[in-house]
Amino acid sequence: MAEKIRVAVLGTGSIGARHIQVLGDAGFEPIAISVRAPGTTGGAPAGTLAARDLSEAAAMGASRCVVATDTGRHLADTLEAIGCGYDVLVEKPLSVDASAAREICHAAASAGRRAFTAFVFRFSDSLNRFRELLPNAGQLHAVRVECQSYLPDWRPNRPYRDTFAAREAEGGVLRDLSHELDYAGWLFGWPDKVQGRLRNTGRLGIQADESVDAAWEGAGGCEVSLRIDYLTRQTRRRVTADGDQGSLVWDAIRNTVTWLAPGQAPVEESRPQERNAMFAAELQAFLAATAGSAVGHDPRIATAEDGFRSLALSDAIRLSSRTRREEAIEYSL
Repeated sequence: MAEKIRVAVLGTGSIGARHIQVLGDAGFEPIAISVRAPGTTGGAPAGTLAARDLSEAAAMGASRCVVATDTGRHLADTLEAIGCGYDVLVEKPLSVDASAAREICHAAASAGRRAFTAFVFRFSDSLNRFRELLPNAGQLHAVRVECQSYLPDWRPNRPYRDTFAAREAEGGVLRDLSHELDYAGWLFGWPDKVQGRLRNTGRLGIQADESVDAAWEGAGGCEVSLRIDYLTRQTRRRVTADGDQGSLVWDAIRNTVTWLAPGQAPVEESRPQERNAMFAAELQAFLAATAGSAVGHDPRIATAEDGFRSLALSDAIRLSSRTRREEAIEYSL
């Protein structure tokens, strides 16, 4: 029987524990590296292999690493992993800003390692169906991207003000909900300029931004608008694309795609998918991309450069909020 492929997972909080569970279910052998309790499995399932640090996990046979620590640690943790010889999959956002993300890209290239960003919604069956049907809408003139939820409901068993999301230096809704920036760019093209506004109403008692509104011109001249916030009690995550032939709506909560054409009844397609299935597809793509062969490569997986690109857009939105004017986006590595 072939030995199981070992994959280090740095960080054993909720997202790290999910990666560990999914890797184990897929027949791989995860090695948990707890930040808060080194040498233990932390929040990982019982029976999971554990290492005290990245070097020990490498000595145990791991050559790939999932970095699932708090965002403020991503730069240091990823550079250490690359230095230990790992190919890495870094949880989103790649780091706190584009400058740090650029450093990760350069380090991976210099060391000859592969680095990826965990934008898992690229592996959503319903979002991929939306992408397939998008040409049906014709020439797009308006796109609306929305992700709104209530931060205190995210982890009811942990005070939300104690999480990284609440901290200004590494959290906030703009960094936390970077999935929306990534799939907006992936679907509709990366903009040259953006206008945005960040707000903190004070209602949640956190230091970081609670809501973001942004707008830019997408491919073909369509107007893309974005609304993300921590304030809305009724959770929604969706994209609406309006074109000269009709409108297409992706609902991430219901895993549906709805086609709305003039004079016709709405046509809704459902693509049910367990959340872990998206993670499994992403991890399989990461492992295939780092196997040393182009065979089986999944083009949906986001590279570190994609992670940098989303942070360049994020930084420009943040700057625009301060200057109250449209700002250019600096994508150069």
